[in-house]
Amino acid sequence: MLPPDPRGVRIVNLVPAILVGFALYFAWRATSLVAQPLLLITLALVVASALNPAVIWLHAHLGVPRALSSFIILFLVVGSLGLLGWLLVPTFVTQLSSLIASLPGEITSLQRLLADVSAKNPLLANASASLKNVNLASQLQAVLPGTFAGVLGLTTSLLSGLLLFVVLLLLGFFVLLQPEPLLRGVLSGIPPRYRDDLSRALVRIGDQLGGWLSGQFILSAAMGVLVWLALRIVGLFGIDVHDVFLYAVIAAVTTIIPVVGGLVGLIPPVLATLSPHPMDALWVGLAVFAAEQVVFQILTPIVFGRGASLHPASLLAGVLIFAGLSGAIGAFLAVPFLIIIKAVYEELYLPHVSGGVVTNEEVADIVRGQAPPETP
Repeated sequence: MLPPDPRGVRIVNLVPAILVGFALYFAWRATSLVAQPLLLITLALVVASALNPAVIWLHAHLGVPRALSSFIILFLVVGSLGLLGWLLVPTFVTQLSSLIASLPGEITSLQRLLADVSAKNPLLANASASLKNVNLASQLQAVLPGTFAGVLGLTTSLLSGLLLFVVLLLLGFFVLLQPEPLLRGVLSGIPPRYRDDLSRALVRIGDQLGGWLSGQFILSAAMGVLVWLALRIVGLFGIDVHDVFLYAVIAAVTTIIPVVGGLVGLIPPVLATLSPHPMDALWVGLAVFAAEQVVFQILTPIVFGRGASLHPASLLAGVLIFAGLSGAIGAFLAVPFLIIIKAVYEELYLPHVSGGVVTNEEVADIVRGQAPPETP
């Protein structure tokens, strides 16, 4: 029998903990209800922070007033996007419509190919029978009208997206135009001993977001051009690849998603050429993969350098977390969010809790599984 505890019985009041738990739960529920507006505001702040270095450059080097500099930068951004849309959207819509129209036939051919391959393998005999009994093309055709032929729903979605884009630009413009009141309000709520750290973090965030935005635009454009060229070159060798422009645009857009963006951009052209000649898909995949490696392995270090380096594991974790919280937009904005988190962590948290510099020897010992000696 154990001896009685000399300290006696300790009674803990759980009411505060329960109240805190309920408060956190209701705060989370309230945040989820306004998640879309909060995401829009965050996106506007990210865009404003990314464009601020260009505004500062115009004001510092050319003497342009900040209000006029903000208007010029916003006009250039909107004008560039409008020009790209005018040049690219018609071709993109045409090829997307062609892809949608041919999708049931492609699915049927792919299903037949998979069934034939499965039939040759005894372990996959059941899968072959299942593939032959299921009509995927008819199921897809049943889904497509409700998804793509709803003219009213599509128009409403386009108008809603355009309205959100206009609100985003206006919000970003007002932040660029007069950031002083916002910054004064933020700094006023911070204790004086932390304000210098926060100021360094904000300057660092602005510089890195500006570099990320301009660099990402260069990489996306390069990816689109290189994938288009790669697919055109493959076509010269007798491999028929339709909708080349569409796949180039997909590759350019998905380049923004770190780590997995290349895989997402690789899948559509490979699937489209998998049937009836699987070897064509292999050559198409190799061509697109080679174009992506030029961008990721050669151009990315040149464009970004080492200023805002993020570990691949951190990038992938960020994509998973922010995609789970905010969907596709969260995946696209994983890098800006990680830049902000890293700057706040290193400028605000580490200086006040760090016990000194961690040496390379300490890290190497942990990697080798060698624990440090116990202190007496």
